[in-house]
Amino acid sequence: MGEDTNRIEQEIREVRAGLGRNLDELQDKARDLADWRTHYRGHTGTFLGVALGAGFLLALATVPARRLSHRDAALRDATHDPNYVDALRRYNQSQDQGTVARATRQLGHTWDEITDGLVRTASAKALQVVAEIVPGFADQVASHSTPSGTRLH
Repeated sequence: MGEDTNRIEQEIREVRAGLGRNLDELQDKARDLADWRTHYRGHTGTFLGVALGAGFLLALATVPARRLSHRDAALRDATHDPNYVDALRRYNQSQDQGTVARATRQLGHTWDEITDGLVRTASAKALQVVAEIVPGFADQVASHSTPSGTRLH
């Protein structure tokens, strides 16, 4: 009877140890499922594609649509009265030379440069990703310069 009790206690200890290992494995798997880095390592191309698409959508959402200004509409719809058209042009020129107009133009130019840089950077990264995936793509692209004058490495 003492032998049976010892054997049963040993089996219980072995089962507990096995359950502890299984629990540790489940915790590791749950951590991996919740960690975005694990998914990124497994699906790098998908993550980069989603990031690129989101960047383009964000860029499109922030770039204002070309709208006809009030003064452009007024010039377009103006009568053929030369005095009216001349007065309107003089007014528009005075508005174009104001501090606010200059600041607005400069801000627009700066924003255009930023978006241009972001698009160029994203394009270069996309080319690198495709070059890593598609055999011979890097050789083909390297034989031609990209629009920015750089070459794919």
